[in-house]
Amino acid sequence: MCDECCGCFGTYRRFALGFCIGVFILAAIAVIVVLLLGYGGARRLRPDVDDASLARFEVAAATSPATTVVSYNLTLAITVRNPNWAMGATLRSLEADYLFDGQRFDRVAAVPRSSSSSSQGYDLPARKAAVFRLVSGDVGAYAPALGRAGVKEYRREKREGAFDIEVGLSGEVRYHLHRTWCRLEAKCPLKLQIATSDAGAVMFQRTTCDVLRSSQRGC
Repeated sequence: MCDECCGCFGTYRRFALGFCIGVFILAAIAVIVVLLLGYGGARRLRPDVDDASLARFEVAAATSPATTVVSYNLTLAITVRNPNWAMGATLRSLEADYLFDGQRFDRVAAVPRSSSSSSQGYDLPARKAAVFRLVSGDVGAYAPALGRAGVKEYRREKREGAFDIEVGLSGEVRYHLHRTWCRLEAKCPLKLQIATSDAGAVMFQRTTCDVLRSSQRGC
């Protein structure tokens, strides 16, 4: 009777041990999968232009026909989202280039690059977003790259009542638990009208930026 009982308990113990080992293996695999999904590969930051206002925009020829000057006042609200559900990111720098007719006429820093190596930059936690408000302008700034073609394009778009201005974003980002500083590059095409005193005259639609693929290894 005792031998039968001990045999029963021995079989139960072996079953329980095998069951526990199986559960442990499944739990370990699940943890590894979660870590790989959360920290193995980083999803790139997503920038959008949520708001933009153009109070002034003029392109004219200077004393030399091949040289142009630009006068403008532009306000932007750029939102950068971190889509990673477990991994934060750090922006070491972020700059916005303003382009018209494919040529840059100004550059504004959203996250200035620090000269100190100890600077941590701008931290963006997982599943969070940061809004950068840029207010910039200039009067009679030289923009030789525009040339005659830029002046001609400006006159054409002025007649149509809206200007095609592209915002080119560039910066450096490091995803937490990764060592590499990756280049962040995006293009945000905007069609803007000159803002007037009538608040309802100019409506801006949120623009999703096109994030360019990085050729860096590990990015």
